[in-house]
Amino acid sequence: MFTGDKPDLLDLWVFNENNIYVVGKDGIPQHWDGEEWFQERTQNTNPLMGIWGANEHCIYAVGIGGVVLKYNGQGKEWEQVDTGSYDSLNSAFGYGPDCFFIFGVGGRMLFWDGERWSYREPNTIHDLFGMWGEDLHEIHTVGGEGIYRVYDGKKFQRKEELTPEHISLYGIWGTRRDNIYIVGSHGTILHYDGNEWTPMESGTEEYLLSIWGSGEDDIFVVGDNAVALHYDGKTWTPMELPREEYLTKVRGLRSDCVYAVGDNGTVLRYDGTRWNDMSL
Repeated sequence: MFTGDKPDLLDLWVFNENNIYVVGKDGIPQHWDGEEWFQERTQNTNPLMGIWGANEHCIYAVGIGGVVLKYNGQGKEWEQVDTGSYDSLNSAFGYGPDCFFIFGVGGRMLFWDGERWSYREPNTIHDLFGMWGEDLHEIHTVGGEGIYRVYDGKKFQRKEELTPEHISLYGIWGTRRDNIYIVGSHGTILHYDGNEWTPMESGTEEYLLSIWGSGEDDIFVVGDNAVALHYDGKTWTPMELPREEYLTKVRGLRSDCVYAVGDNGTVLRYDGTRWNDMSL
């Protein structure tokens, strides 16, 4: 259980500027209503590693011990969901209330089809950290020790590892099938053009944990030791931050509305010009 002053935040979900959720090590989702942060009601005390929302009335948070919390937008209570699995979960990814994955430690991968949870074999025992795809028939999946798999709508296909085993891959995002980016440890950034993956020069050796963009020439990456990078379509450049905290996740709405979360309750917003502090 979290016992510090402010919880280390591990993920966020942004519906609009007045409707943002964050989760972290204290196990309690918090909500931004446009003016201030409020703790949500839950019986959960397990750390929450990831959050994903199909819409404002269908939000899931996942975490340690296989905990899955669901919020339906009615009231403030997050209800615990029994998936039948108790392996720790890192994140979720999907396309709607009846079509999404939750995944995590030891290659655990579950799929919800609107009626039941079912196991999907990712052909790895390594931890899974990120998924991205335009649709259910081509989802790129990354994880620890360079794990890379592609889901074809029925099963996960083994692919040649993209990096040496000492490189872990943490985040993935793209604009289309032939323009996908992966970030990972030791400053790793990889780009896919539809045919092959190629490394990019990040200018850092820090662990890069998350990536999001508003377009192919406006991409943000965050990671350890207060690292934030921006890509303008040509080069990656470092960004100045108002706080020196480890950053764990970045998501946004548009080029002038980007959010990042991290240690000690850190929440930052980029307004198109600079990062501003809106921490817990």
